[in-house]
Amino acid sequence: MKNKLPKICYWCGIELRNEENKKEHVPPYSFFPKGYRNNLVTVPSCAEHNNQFSELDEKFQFLIKAMFPNQIAMQDFNDRVIRGLKRKEKSKFVENIKSKSFTANINNKPQFLIQLEGNEGEVFLEKIIRGIYFYHKEKPAKGIIQSISKTILNENIDRPAIVDYLKEDLNPETLTKGDFNNAEIFSYYFLDFEDVFMIQMKFYENAEFIGWAFPEGFSFDKDKHYS
Repeated sequence: MKNKLPKICYWCGIELRNEENKKEHVPPYSFFPKGYRNNLVTVPSCAEHNNQFSELDEKFQFLIKAMFPNQIAMQDFNDRVIRGLKRKEKSKFVENIKSKSFTANINNKPQFLIQLEGNEGEVFLEKIIRGIYFYHKEKPAKGIIQSISKTILNENIDRPAIVDYLKEDLNPETLTKGDFNNAEIFSYYFLDFEDVFMIQMKFYENAEFIGWAFPEGFSFDKDKHYS
């Protein structure tokens, strides 16, 4: 794991003095059960971008683990996550989860899902993409950042079909293995080509997401990729 990254916030790029340098785990520390917390990826962060997504981290952790993508996720969900939700101060969070939960068929299998509010799913994944981008390129991502998955549903977009289509273009031979030691919890492979950064990542081995960061000035105009 890298231990000498630039002392600037991975998200906004402001310079950080030692006392201001918070460590942002990528993905969040709470995703890792005991026994799987060795050599975690961290990036420097300002206090704002280290703290403002804590509730979103918790909601997304619940969403992914509740799908039971592997045995570790199921065990941690039934133990640590459920135990934590029984605390009195979590009552409002639990009610919100209950009101947003539903089941849907993904790959012909029923899955427990949560209807996220607004662009919460995209914001959470943007945080992960920004963290991985900074970790490898040692500078904040400043262009267009997007993501897609089969887990976050949208009635107007066939996300599963798009994910399968993108995976056809992500040839494993062209991808670089990420810097991770706990593949049962989180793994990723990336492609860095002409400053377009694409990431194929998995939580708990089977919850898959694809994200990309286009460079600043990028244009979707096929005749002019940079403005």
